[in-house]
Amino acid sequence: MGTSYGLIYALPFVSWYEWRTAQGWRLFDDRDEWKQMDKLGHTWATYHLSWMYRLWAESCGYPPRQAQWMGALLGWSFQLSIEVADGFFPKWGASLWDVGWNTIGTGLFLLSTHFKGWQTDIRFSFFPSPYAAQRPDLLGRGLAQILKDYNGQTYWLVILYDKFPFGLALGHGARGLLGGYGKEPAELLRQREYRRWLLSLDPHWEKILNLPAWSIRIFVAIKTPFPALVYERAKIRLAWIYF
Repeated sequence: MGTSYGLIYALPFVSWYEWRTAQGWRLFDDRDEWKQMDKLGHTWATYHLSWMYRLWAESCGYPPRQAQWMGALLGWSFQLSIEVADGFFPKWGASLWDVGWNTIGTGLFLLSTHFKGWQTDIRFSFFPSPYAAQRPDLLGRGLAQILKDYNGQTYWLVILYDKFPFGLALGHGARGLLGGYGKEPAELLRQREYRRWLLSLDPHWEKILNLPAWSIRIFVAIKTPFPALVYERAKIRLAWIYF
């Protein structure tokens, strides 16, 4: 378990933190920043960590119901450790809103297979955005851009039914996210930033591949490129392939 924790959190710890600036622990209210894209990232990560540790608990011989709750507790606790670390850095601070969205991820995990025949997944897609070149210090370079450039991220709620090979995917993204919170005028931020809503399909990989759950977890964590209806700034368009 300790090894998996190190592997999962190595990149965030290296990419995010400027260790020389660490100081006293503090809370930070960031509920209105980044169009909540960072919060959806917390939900996605907690959800899939819970799944991973549920599978680990089952492989250790725990019964399914107990393994489900163990996975939820471990996934939530590991994400909480990131929030505790954030509290020591003046650039961030610990966010109770992040903890709340972690809890949403845990709740969705516990409900994901609760209804017979139905299943839900939270999936992630990314395509590099032009905004990262404007603020590489903030939005990242290379692999770090996947974590830091919220403009290129999309999070999907996928609703699946056992009888169908594809599920309905509802996506949320945002554009114009360049930071400046607390420094730039609120009106400027409102004009620059906007949400993107999407409707698409995604494969029901458990049904299509018929493989052990542990072996296809990467497929159900990542959204497959697929056509999508895109709604943004009061306009609808069709993207023939959306990443």
